Amino acid sequence: MGDLFGLKGSLFLSGICAFFGHRDTFINDELEQKVESIVVDLINNGMDEFWVCNEGNFDWLSRMVMSRVKQEYCHFIAVCYICAYNPDKFSAIKQDNLLQKYELIYPDEVAKVPKKFAIEKRNQYIVDNADVIVCFVQRKKGGAYRAVHRAEKQRKKIINLALI
Repeated sequence: MGDLFGLKGSLFLSGICAFFGHRDTFINDELEQKVESIVVDLINNGMDEFWVCNEGNFDWLSRMVMSRVKQEYCHFIAVCYICAYNPDKFSAIKQDNLLQKYELIYPDEVAKVPKKFAIEKRNQYIVDNADVIVCFVQRKKGGAYRAVHRAEKQRKKIINLALI
């Protein structure tokens, strides 16, 4: 699958992969298999850190795939949950047991903005620090679109599953 996703021949020494998708992305087995294939290709090419979030369907899918893949590659990869809200106060983090499953990152620049801007600021932080973006973006609006557009401007490697 390396050729299909544009990964063949682009060996990474290490790096960060992040996921973005529309909140209402329709999840099915085919999309799940694509995400898993890409993740395994990235790991086989040296990608060693994956950042997940918790705001929508594609985030959920990415977390589920990473939980499964991490079991097999636990000595080679880190999976981090990037917080938009204070992990000590945000109940969804506690309800989903994210504290036990992932390393948490709560960037200072995200913590300093008002809550209504937290997701946007967190997405900017992710794009600015990631090397590869795996996404499912079909519409030219919303937070996932803005994040991927920012990544395009920065010439990040983007794998948009909506186009495959």
